[in-house]
Amino acid sequence: MLAPDTFRPDQLRQARKVGTLHKDGPVVVIADAVLEAILEFSEQDLTKERGGFLLGGVYGESPQYVVIKHFHPALEAQGNSASLTFTHETWARLTRESETHFPQHSLVGWQHTHPGFGIFLSGYDLFIHKNFFAQPWQVALVVDPRRHEFGFYHWRGGEVMDCGFVCGGEL
Repeated sequence: MLAPDTFRPDQLRQARKVGTLHKDGPVVVIADAVLEAILEFSEQDLTKERGGFLLGGVYGESPQYVVIKHFHPALEAQGNSASLTFTHETWARLTRESETHFPQHSLVGWQHTHPGFGIFLSGYDLFIHKNFFAQPWQVALVVDPRRHEFGFYHWRGGEVMDCGFVCGGEL
């Protein structure tokens, strides 16, 4: 059995590929249970945006794999019907809890909802991603819990673009 902070591409033999995987950007990999937790969290409030953080690891070089192993809800974030703000307390709680419970994981991205608006990154979302998730392996996940849609975004060619992903059992 692998240690929690390891990953081998051969673990993906039973995984499902969703959408288009691009060779010039990192491959996004997420455990089934983590994706289910994100979708469940996203459906808890259909009136305002909610969000959280994606924790995991980055493995390999060509291709590079961004493996999402844990979802950390941003309960202190301030959301309304069309925006989400990660407060100072949101970041402080993330730091405290990730250092205590997931010290082997890195902040590999973020997630937020667009209830009823569809899947896209707004100008404000792009600002957040470019300023707080600027590493070439950091990703974003947008969920529309009303339409039951979601999509990933990653850095590709210096821009934040939509991408496919790989969903597996236990990673």
